[in-house]
Amino acid sequence: MHRRPESERGFTLVELAVTIAIVLVLAGLAWSGLSRLRPRARLADASSELVALVHGARQQALASGHDVVVMFFPQFAGPESTGRVVVYEDGDFSLFNAAATPNFAGYDPATAAHGPRSDVVATYDLPPSVVIGPATGAGFGAALPAPLDGIAIDLDCSFCATTSDRRGAIRFDSRGRASFFSTNGLPLANQRGGTLSLAAPDVDGQRSLIVTSGTGSVSLRNQGG
Repeated sequence: MHRRPESERGFTLVELAVTIAIVLVLAGLAWSGLSRLRPRARLADASSELVALVHGARQQALASGHDVVVMFFPQFAGPESTGRVVVYEDGDFSLFNAAATPNFAGYDPATAAHGPRSDVVATYDLPPSVVIGPATGAGFGAALPAPLDGIAIDLDCSFCATTSDRRGAIRFDSRGRASFFSTNGLPLANQRGGTLSLAAPDVDGQRSLIVTSGTGSVSLRNQGG
């Protein structure tokens, strides 16, 4: 019987099955690795976006001469995420006046209304799986080194209200200084600065946004993970 040379032989069914099995195993391992990296990438991207948004609000205040307020709504439920940020240029200087419309305590992040000389500069929804948290921020008893010591970092949001929607706000004035609000009226007293934490499932640690009062400087710290 005539036999084909070795160079002309094709794959047998067994060899094909083994090859396909190997490819599927490698694809599964690659997908598993990507799945683990995806929450970390989302958290990193959201943290960078938030820093840019808050820093941009400060620059807008310096350029416009108006107060610019970054409002945080940790419990706002979007189509695929929880947590909305609204940047508001307060040309009316009335956002924290309870008699004004709109005002911070009653502000609806879903409609993003603004006064006659004011404007909504930007809105930002946290990406899926990224949330403002955890409740203890960088951890119970955690503290920042000098010169940031004295700024609370052991909360998910050091300036947010204790009400159900947990809203809070950072206001930058025309000199770039920051003050912090949990409701209408006067800013929170004795605040050297404010912090807000972002976290994601399957990612150890969290990212902490830090804003100082006197200078309005904006920074980010990776607290583990």
